[in-house]
Amino acid sequence: MSVDLEQREAWHRAARGWERQQAQVRKQSAPVAEWLLNAIDPQPGERMLDLAAGPGETGFMIAERLGAEGMLLSTDQSPDMVEVARKRAAELGLGNVEFRVLDGQRIDLEEHSFDAAVCRWGYMLMADPDAALRGTHRVLREGGRLALATWDTPDRNLWMAAPAIQLMARGVLPAPEPGAPGPFSMADPGQLEQRLATAGFEQIETDKVEFVHNHPSFDQYWEMSLDLAAPLTAAMANLDDDAVAEVRESVREALAPFASQDGALQIPASAVVALARA
Repeated sequence: MSVDLEQREAWHRAARGWERQQAQVRKQSAPVAEWLLNAIDPQPGERMLDLAAGPGETGFMIAERLGAEGMLLSTDQSPDMVEVARKRAAELGLGNVEFRVLDGQRIDLEEHSFDAAVCRWGYMLMADPDAALRGTHRVLREGGRLALATWDTPDRNLWMAAPAIQLMARGVLPAPEPGAPGPFSMADPGQLEQRLATAGFEQIETDKVEFVHNHPSFDQYWEMSLDLAAPLTAAMANLDDDAVAEVRESVREALAPFASQDGALQIPASAVVALARA
């Protein structure tokens, strides 16, 4: 099975979990969404593109600033995710958002047709992120802005890395190959700047947004992690009940330094963010 097909199937399975957890995702990821919003600086009447939008919350913050004359195109390669986003936009009463199932690596849109684009945690999961960046550059008008976010290194994001480390140690989750898509595949700001420059972007700025993942309990953290991370859920399905319990307790121990006396977790997180112009 190709990487692209595997990812589509994984996001098909994960879409329901993202729908259940979207309020928590909005809350946890707010510092990154705010950085992207401020960086892209949407203006009334502009046309904006949201790539790999998932449930769409970052793009919807942008849409609120575009006014009735502006337009946001919210896209994702997963039809299920697009439907989750469509329902959320209806709940918010947004009338200036359009939706399309679209693979970010093959952006079949008119050249120079958007004022800006945003991609939160999408390029890093694509098999060919360089093609995606070139395609993004192609559809932006001259001087158009791109704001993106990817994840920093695993040691700075143990909230996400801890379960994967335990599963890899047990041989049920393969270690990522060099250059393979994954949450931490674009963690180096210098390499990210080079990728953007090679794709044709200029005035490139990178930064890091450090924040905290708050969870009222380990049980809530565990449930949310399995809901959002399809590869983890698939790997856990290959374990018996005793092994699952062992992994769970090992993760609890790894995150114990971030637990308060009442069991709540405050786990550090770090995202690499960038702003560039076409």
